[in-house]
Amino acid sequence: MAYKLKVFFIALLVPFALFAQSQSFSLQEAMEYGLKNNAQIQSAELDVQDAQITVNNRIASGLPQVDASIDYQNFFKLPTSLIPAEFFGGEPGQFIPVQFGTEQNMTAQISASQLLFNGAWLVGVSAAKEYAALVQKQTRLAETEVKKNVETAYYSVLIAKEFEKLLQKNIDNLNAVLFEVSEMQKQGFVESIDVDRLTMSKITLAGQLENASRQSQMATNFLKYSMGIDMATNIELTDTLGSITEVNMSGTNYLSRPEFSILQSTVTLNELNVKVNKAMYLPTLVAYGSYSQNAQRNSFNFLDGDEEWFETGLFGLTLSIPVFSGMERRTGVQAAEIALQKAQLQQQNATQGILLEVEKAKTDYLNAENDFNVQKQNIELAQRIYNTALIKYREGVGSSLELNNAESTLYQAQGNYISAMFALLNAKTALNKSLGYY
Repeated sequence: MAYKLKVFFIALLVPFALFAQSQSFSLQEAMEYGLKNNAQIQSAELDVQDAQITVNNRIASGLPQVDASIDYQNFFKLPTSLIPAEFFGGEPGQFIPVQFGTEQNMTAQISASQLLFNGAWLVGVSAAKEYAALVQKQTRLAETEVKKNVETAYYSVLIAKEFEKLLQKNIDNLNAVLFEVSEMQKQGFVESIDVDRLTMSKITLAGQLENASRQSQMATNFLKYSMGIDMATNIELTDTLGSITEVNMSGTNYLSRPEFSILQSTVTLNELNVKVNKAMYLPTLVAYGSYSQNAQRNSFNFLDGDEEWFETGLFGLTLSIPVFSGMERRTGVQAAEIALQKAQLQQQNATQGILLEVEKAKTDYLNAENDFNVQKQNIELAQRIYNTALIKYREGVGSSLELNNAESTLYQAQGNYISAMFALLNAKTALNKSLGYY
């Protein structure tokens, strides 16, 4: 019976084991995965496709337009026309109703038109292509944002796990000290208050570890979200915090940031908009032609080759010249020119803002790096102080209060170290983005 139960539970666990997939990612692999699966990137790619459709539609409006039609009419009652009676020898002013025509008529026609010249169309095609290029640049901007978010989330997970390790190490060390002190208390060498203080520290650390574990899971979930990976998937991070490297702050990659080209495309689009409005003053020339065959019958015998069809064909040109539109065209040009000036000013201001962003990111990184180095030294000193206090306590030349203070100092230094590390990694990410390294 026990064997059957064991097999039953194993059978139950197998589907869950299969469901819980696991994948490993380096930081670079996580970024690449995010670029392929992040919803923001997928939406941006759809915008690119939509922009290209706009270009195609704009071009298509200037291509030959060809239409074919077949019209069939069956008059179950022939139309009536009024003929002056005097045509038939009647009195002037009198009319005679007459029905004439055939009961069934069919017309087959093909017509075509071709735009020969339209200044607004020519400029519009250029504007549509520039807009498509702008959308592509915006996609590139979205990619840099996704990379930045993935990198930040990746580092957050590593830091959260590092904090968990520190807390677990502190608990393990505290358990060992607590055991020693408990034994010393049993032998009467220390007071029970010493045991109580250590127990309180243990309870506090255990609570912090529980909170840190939940925070680590939340950081992992945010990384999954940034990457566009299913929340049910288990992920392993192969990079470590030891891979933190300095940033090359002398680079000029920021000049190739998508923001710069986006600003230029915005100005170009406004320039084209001015041209479009000015093109409204130009004439439009269209060529057209048509060919048709018409048959009139009193019975449905249109497929009879012996019956005659009557042909009609023509071609022509239409020249449309704008004369007066109530100042609409003039005001349109004026509005477009003002929009262009505003875009140029925004470009200048945004360019200066990007340069300022770069300098600020450099300053923030240097400050974060300095603080991290300080906290790294402090945590080493705090650990030495704690070790010394522990030795003195064990040898009976140090007080439990001194040990408790050293312990608190160490934990504070560890917290400051983790915070400084997080700030440094965030500053590094922001600097990489500002310098155009994504």
